[in-house]
Amino acid sequence: MEFNEVKDSGKRQEFDTGSRRDTREGKGRYDLVSPIVMQRDAKHLENGAVKYGDRNWEKGQPMSRYFDSTIRHLYKHLEGHRDEDHLAAARWNIAAMIHTEEMIERGKLPKELNDLPNYLKE
Repeated sequence: MEFNEVKDSGKRQEFDTGSRRDTREGKGRYDLVSPIVMQRDAKHLENGAVKYGDRNWEKGQPMSRYFDSTIRHLYKHLEGHRDEDHLAAARWNIAAMIHTEEMIERGKLPKELNDLPNYLKE
């Protein structure tokens, strides 16, 4: 694969050194992501891969299962259980819901996986 151009927003930032580059506005701030949290996420994914296989969760699961597991792990942590990383598990389940929602939007997973109730008035 060969790329022959650099994407450009048309906005520039100039540094004291005279160097210029495209602004980071709207691209997300990956430099603000906690490496401590990322390490716990990675360990949780490693443990899950041992139990279920690499990327098993990306095949798709009902969002209600992720939601239920999120709440259960939060309450386990709140109750004082430290037998596993319940906070990392809750965070992972939320991430899996976000991923699933996006994959449904992209047409990569069936819309039926979003089985969460909608309580808004129509």
